[in-house]
Amino acid sequence: MPPLLILDPGHGGIDPGGGSNSFFTEKDKNLQISLYQFNRFQSLNIPVAITRTADTTLSSEERASRVRNSGARYCISNHINVGGGRGSEVIYSIFGSAAFPRLIQDDLEAAGMPNRRIFTRTLPDNPRKDYYFMHRETGSVETVIVEYGFADNPLDADILHRNWHQLAEAVVMAFCAYTGHPYKQPAPPNPSNGSGTGMPDGGTNIPAWKQEAIDWLFQEGLLTNEDWRHQPDTPLPLWAEAVILKRLYEKLRNPQ
Repeated sequence: MPPLLILDPGHGGIDPGGGSNSFFTEKDKNLQISLYQFNRFQSLNIPVAITRTADTTLSSEERASRVRNSGARYCISNHINVGGGRGSEVIYSIFGSAAFPRLIQDDLEAAGMPNRRIFTRTLPDNPRKDYYFMHRETGSVETVIVEYGFADNPLDADILHRNWHQLAEAVVMAFCAYTGHPYKQPAPPNPSNGSGTGMPDGGTNIPAWKQEAIDWLFQEGLLTNEDWRHQPDTPLPLWAEAVILKRLYEKLRNPQ
């Protein structure tokens, strides 16, 4: 069964992307957001694929080919912006519709990231062709490029660093609304076993040193499933440990 949607974490490997700062590198944040969304779409029973699952290098041609040949109807290409602006941008094909980008920006704004603009762009020497490769070379797939905010804007950078999962979830919600697929909020994390009790505001009594260590795993993209963020004393299953070790190995093998 072909996927309905394919996710594309922008950049990767030898291409770090320009949207980086002291908190994160764009390629890692793109992957972190995309893996979260991949897991969420699976939990919602939406057939989904992804162009990369680790810090690997993809040429523009290979990336577009994976999308074009995936059989998917939609593609979300995830990026972080740079250049002194503020807020999210969503770019769609000149042959597409602004309907999905509007839903994305509405939900991103509700999650705390202000809107900057929705737009299309043509080649300077050919107004009948898209400017961006991912629009021009992905065939009949409806591709949108989501720029979640500006890495060089302190306000955006703080939101991207601390609340990236809320932004990622906003796009999941927008996709469900656009395609008419039933949407369910992610399950709240369970209180950790023996490390504290759940609090009314959704937090937990987790010691700061434990939370800092867990947050680092998420920041580095080693851990992506939000269910584990508030369970510091719950053992990870063997497969999850293997995934973390694999991602760490990829980072060590391909240092930034």
